[in-house]
Amino acid sequence: MRHHMTVDGAIPFTAQEETARDAEEKKWADGEVVRNAMAEIQRLEAQITIRRLREAYKDSTWMDKQDALIKTQRDKL
Repeated sequence: MRHHMTVDGAIPFTAQEETARDAEEKKWADGEVVRNAMAEIQRLEAQITIRRLREAYKDSTWMDKQDALIKTQRDKL
């Protein structure tokens, strides 16, 4: 059971506080896919450096694959 810590010790959550906290935790858990996709998009985009852009002028194969990976993650949003 959850509780608040006060100078008088642990005070248990009321039923309403428990319900509200359960809703907050569910909302956080439900957002996991979006958070993970956003983190992966940031990681993939960070790999597109100036050097990679310069190389893409000669051969865009890597950049095309990277764009496809980013699109896959964006489709999860």
